[in-house]
Amino acid sequence: MPEFIPHGYFSVRDALDRLGRELFQSEWTGEEHKARHLLISVNALLQMARRSGVPVTRRMPRSTKAPATKPASHSSSDRSEPSHQEEIKARKRQVAAHQRLRQLLEAGKLKAAILDASSGKIHQASVSVWRRLDADRMIEKAQAPVPGNLSTGTLLIKRFAEAKVDAKPMPAAKIQEAMKALKEKMATESLTRVQQRNFVRETFPKYRVTERQLTQIFRAVPAPIGRPRKSDKKV
Repeated sequence: MPEFIPHGYFSVRDALDRLGRELFQSEWTGEEHKARHLLISVNALLQMARRSGVPVTRRMPRSTKAPATKPASHSSSDRSEPSHQEEIKARKRQVAAHQRLRQLLEAGKLKAAILDASSGKIHQASVSVWRRLDADRMIEKAQAPVPGNLSTGTLLIKRFAEAKVDAKPMPAAKIQEAMKALKEKMATESLTRVQQRNFVRETFPKYRVTERQLTQIFRAVPAPIGRPRKSDKKV
């Protein structure tokens, strides 16, 4: 049976789909939520840990237990397969839409609520909820604590209009303007890759900025010293 969504609200998945189409246009498939979460190599995880100041070692602790058999879907042999690479891209798009939703909720540009299925009451969620450490998990699970109750409820997003974006790709002249605008922004503020992507698209809302064009823009803007170039993280 389909999940009940009260009038005037979107489910979290529907909200992510709308934001995903706004961010990625034709690249968004609507199947991004099916991509596995753990698609990062061991080396990438080690690098992320070191950048965070967490002590790590490449040597694994010895154990008398026989090593567990890895599932075929997670084996290293399929990492070069086109399907695996597409799944990685899908997961990155999902993470970008997820982070965009949290940013809009924290800024008060979108509103969220929590449905208590036992009482039928809908509780409005304050913007402070999206500054909590477990905010990403709430969005990921589409659940949040019911105020004044020990139970959890369904997380809802108040309906919003889907942004209309010109299907015409950004021309070369505008790409140069985007590079300049991002360089000026980065000179005074440190932004993650997701934040940079959002900044470019918000600065040029009339154009469809493709992932290839974003990569071109990012390469022209030096990453801040001491910060990772990539900001795609597991949520």
